[in-house]
Amino acid sequence: MKNKVIPLITFLLLLIVFLSCTEVWDSHFDVEGKSLTTDRTLWEEIAARQELTGFRRVLERTGYDRVLDGDQMLTVFAPLGAIDDTGLTDEALKVEIAENHVARFAYSANNLLKEPLTVRLLNGKMGEFAADGDGYSWSGRRLAEQNIRARNGILHIVSGQIPFFCNVWEYMDKDTVYSQVRDYLYSFNRMMLDEEASVAGAVVDGEITYVDSVVVNTNEMFYRIGQLNNEDSTYWMVLPTNRAWRKAYDRVSSFYSYSVKNNNRDSLQRLYTQMALVNDLVFSRSRQVSPEDSLVSTTGGVFRRPLHTLLPEFASFEEGQECSNGRVFPVDVLRYQPWESWQRPIQVEAENTRGREYSLCELYKRNLNVTSEWYTKVSDASYIEMAPSSTSANPTVTFSVPDVLSAAYDIKAVFLPQTLNTDKSTWGLPNKIVATLTTVDANGKALTEKTDILLADPERVDTVTLFAGYRFEACNFEEETVTTKLKIQSQVLSKERSEYSRTMLIDCVLLEPVRNED
Repeated sequence: MKNKVIPLITFLLLLIVFLSCTEVWDSHFDVEGKSLTTDRTLWEEIAARQELTGFRRVLERTGYDRVLDGDQMLTVFAPLGAIDDTGLTDEALKVEIAENHVARFAYSANNLLKEPLTVRLLNGKMGEFAADGDGYSWSGRRLAEQNIRARNGILHIVSGQIPFFCNVWEYMDKDTVYSQVRDYLYSFNRMMLDEEASVAGAVVDGEITYVDSVVVNTNEMFYRIGQLNNEDSTYWMVLPTNRAWRKAYDRVSSFYSYSVKNNNRDSLQRLYTQMALVNDLVFSRSRQVSPEDSLVSTTGGVFRRPLHTLLPEFASFEEGQECSNGRVFPVDVLRYQPWESWQRPIQVEAENTRGREYSLCELYKRNLNVTSEWYTKVSDASYIEMAPSSTSANPTVTFSVPDVLSAAYDIKAVFLPQTLNTDKSTWGLPNKIVATLTTVDANGKALTEKTDILLADPERVDTVTLFAGYRFEACNFEEETVTTKLKIQSQVLSKERSEYSRTMLIDCVLLEPVRNED
């Protein structure tokens, strides 16, 4: 036991020594291993130089004078001359100027920069550090002086201010003309401490303090429509002006009209209308195979010939406003059609047991083998077989249909050929059915609609239209209680048993949006 404990203690001591040495190295040497031990801090070097007065004032105003006077290892690319801070708030001044010229760790100008080095700045932007003829450059501007060593990093003096390059997320905040979409998306901002990127200090009252806190935005929409603030990604965004937003809001909100019995109808209408408006605005560039032919949004929406349908203002995608992580396409009209965006088809698989009821039959879930000729023609390669419980029984099945919008749909059911039935006596015999739809009106009152007699072809996959162009008065989107039910019932008389099959083979129920171009 003692032989095992001693080596473990030795290992732990060596680990502590190694970590201590590493910390000392990081504190006093740059990325090339050259000593940084000098008397002055970065702030003291900057404050002592008259030619950096403009930048010095920005640092004082944003509190970065204290950051550059601390212990954290940094590289500063200080711009010469006057600073253009026109129209910038204190927060914007911090992000767009102070943090746009400072990077973590120490980076020297040396021969290794023959291959340009990409460096991440404190605001998350990327800059390029490179050799430039007989000197060096930073993000395209020549260094007037380089490698001024300080106790806490390295100072380079750049020939002028480095322009701030907005990413897609920041672009919409640059002009009040986009305030509607900006206010909605930014309302999900939640600022959180990034403990891994922050520099920990002493433990006070059992809590870790930080000498340098890194705060990140954890906006929910980054995970819903795209990481629009991520400098390492590339996005395209259709950006509606306030005029486009208001006009589209009026149009889309009519699809989310809940019955008066829902006490939260107004807030739900506003919530889902706004969500629908932004759901297909963003496109990841890496997912586009042939963007001129079709664009695929980050939520899966597919838009054909987008330069003609969505973006006729732009002759090519290159005409979009360039950002640091993609392009934005400002528009005064959102031209999305309901059926390709917020009113997508609703499909209820017959084998899904949730909300399904049946009677006068034995119901079985059937799975198709990959070798079946019908395998690729049946959704999820499975269906239900409903065999009558007696020779006189007419099977009935009722499906719950969730998330119906207050809009028009063609309501259909997909029947499968009778040859899939193990009872060969039904082969070649069509189904004879009626369908009953129950839902609610705008006042929450129950409505019932019934079809005439309908037939399903026994020789093929037959999509039977039950109700054409049925318009729902009340939206049922995301409501806990499903108010739309579809009942399908066999209607074969005893004398018709030799003409029709009572066994129903159903793949799914479909609600397809009615396409009215406008």
